[in-house]
Amino acid sequence: MEESEVSESWLELDFKCIGTIGFTVKKARSFLLISILLAFQTTFAQPNYQVEHLIFMVSNRGAVRISGEGYSLGTGSLMSWGPAWQWQDPCSWQDSWRLVSGPTGSEAEFEVECHAQCNFANFRPKMKYWFGTSASLLEINVTTVSDSSFAGMSWTLQISVDQFKGRTIYIIGADGKLTSLRLREEYLQGQAQLVSVTGAAGWVIPATEDAGIVYSVLSDLWPQGIPVSVDDEREWAGGTYALRNWLSQQFQLPANQTLRLLIYMIPYKGDPTPAVDQVVEVLKKLASGSTLSELKAEIIAQIGVEEALKARVSPTTVYAPYVFLAVAVLATVAVAFILLRRRSSS
Repeated sequence: MEESEVSESWLELDFKCIGTIGFTVKKARSFLLISILLAFQTTFAQPNYQVEHLIFMVSNRGAVRISGEGYSLGTGSLMSWGPAWQWQDPCSWQDSWRLVSGPTGSEAEFEVECHAQCNFANFRPKMKYWFGTSASLLEINVTTVSDSSFAGMSWTLQISVDQFKGRTIYIIGADGKLTSLRLREEYLQGQAQLVSVTGAAGWVIPATEDAGIVYSVLSDLWPQGIPVSVDDEREWAGGTYALRNWLSQQFQLPANQTLRLLIYMIPYKGDPTPAVDQVVEVLKKLASGSTLSELKAEIIAQIGVEEALKARVSPTTVYAPYVFLAVAVLATVAVAFILLRRRSSS
């Protein structure tokens, strides 16, 4: 009912509900509002998966926030820019995409398909995660619906300036050598790009003195290693460093073409060398002719997905929030019906 239709005397009317507990209409309406807000908060809560010491929290459109005990490591998502580097949220920002199918999930997997359309592109990205006991894998397939033009497309990990300024991260070369990069503390206007490297096998991101993540972005477009760069997003009023893994730049895709990439993420404690060796070995196999499908199957078998499926006691699914919302809506309708009957009989 509309607010204008409710009289003050009606608002002060008492009624009994749930046994002998008495509520005023004002209190009941407040209770309903809180219930609905909680339902929506639960509905949009992100499923999370623990892999070693890290938590991977996935949005309903497939972006991932990675955190550890007491810190946020970063947020990873697929970004795209139109000609002249124009940014349009419906295509450029993953959490602005329209849901097409899902999300669906289990204790070890998460899958969603979306649709992105703007004046420079029209594409359907599909994301699937596997969360094992030792590492996680993300597969992204981007299929164009109609002819599309891009200045660039990258899978980007954004890490906090406040947390990482003055600290050192590492770019892994295709030969396994590490190139160190100290993240600049001060903001220098007009000098957003900190580094640009071709032929990278991945990254080492130390979140603490003895723990962090090693990750690699694999594409059959770049069997010798993907081009990467680091931008200081304070240039655009942001608060993060953007670690970009460039799928391509200045390119066009006709309709029904698909770009595919894998993101291999390995938490580490202590020495990151074993994790570095793993991503370098995978890149070598790609360079030697292995397909992304073959590498995907091999990685899934190695990271312990089946073991994780059995070990995780509490299911991490996206279904429960919707059930809770449905119950809350039904409760709202029921109480509203009681209120209407009370008013009609008064």
